[in-house]
Amino acid sequence: MNLLSSTTGSNLQKLVVNSDGNLAIDGVSFGEEPKPYERLFGMTEKEIYNKFGLIFKETGLYHDGQPTYEIESDQEAELYLIKKGFLKYVKGKSKWHDQAMDEGWKNGWTPNPDSVVEKKKELGHVYFFKSANSHKVGCSCENNIKNRVRQQLPDEVLAVSPARDDYKKLEKKIHKMFAKNRVARYEIFNDLTEDEVQKIKKLLGNTIAVDIKLRGQK
Repeated sequence: MNLLSSTTGSNLQKLVVNSDGNLAIDGVSFGEEPKPYERLFGMTEKEIYNKFGLIFKETGLYHDGQPTYEIESDQEAELYLIKKGFLKYVKGKSKWHDQAMDEGWKNGWTPNPDSVVEKKKELGHVYFFKSANSHKVGCSCENNIKNRVRQQLPDEVLAVSPARDDYKKLEKKIHKMFAKNRVARYEIFNDLTEDEVQKIKKLLGNTIAVDIKLRGQK
């Protein structure tokens, strides 16, 4: 596990000088300029060792002109960092919150006042299927599209758009375009002509972008 020393960036933790001349962060006293991992844990090197049994060593590598440190993997330390939001596991692989660490956030959920955080846009799909004598145009997020369609037991999936961040707007657009065929405020449409079916398929890219196995299909 590698730890960048750039956690000494703009931080909500305030570095002050005590009356005894020692530096302190949030009431934790340091005899000298605290190291980046001390800032991250909010503890002195000795306290980190006593609590987690961790020893930090310089890797000899530098990031933005600053040294980086290495620690041996330790369950308690990892759990602490996960709880603080600096580390998470995605599909069994560890993923660090680089921006939080680089900029020295107090935790992984509280950006510094001057931090610029880009919000990830949710991707999703618009689907179009036939069931009995009706059609349905609905949408679902990327992670749930397969379950969402399968649960509704369609007779035939006619189209599924590629993943896009404006999928909800596209669904509303289609609902508005074919309002005369819409059943009340539901996503069901009756009496669509073949031309109208083809228009909807075209709006969804004339494709089934997600392989959805319906019940009974292998």
